[in-house]
Amino acid sequence: MRNKIDLIDPTLLIEEAEDQRYINSPFRHLKNLHAKQKGKRYEAITEQVLKKMGKSVGKPQNTDHDRIVDGKKVEIKGSSLNKNSDNFSFLQIRPNQDYEVMYFSMFYPNEFVIMSMDKETILKNIKNGVFKKQHGGNKADSGTFL
Repeated sequence: MRNKIDLIDPTLLIEEAEDQRYINSPFRHLKNLHAKQKGKRYEAITEQVLKKMGKSVGKPQNTDHDRIVDGKKVEIKGSSLNKNSDNFSFLQIRPNQDYEVMYFSMFYPNEFVIMSMDKETILKNIKNGVFKKQHGGNKADSGTFL
């Protein structure tokens, strides 16, 4: 009997090419982290930058948001540029969670940008189709958007 490894197409085992835009970036190693690790790191970086910008940043009141920033419940989403694109993808946007503002932390190769959107605008963007359902297509209702 053949070894099952011999049945695998070798091209499926090749390491994925690194995004060349990030080769000399201070954010290069963030791109290679697993999603959960990346999310935690994005939150920590965003918190640190906000504090150094003079914002008051505190612990969340519950698990439905990440921080309290200047008295508001804030959910933090981070992303680097999508591969072969100049766009960002922000995942797991949950309109039913307890937050007032969502911060979008964007890690360009040589720039860090934080933009915010209040929950009312997020809800409008879901209704208008700017944010798409993340799981299961248009007929499913996972409660998460991207």
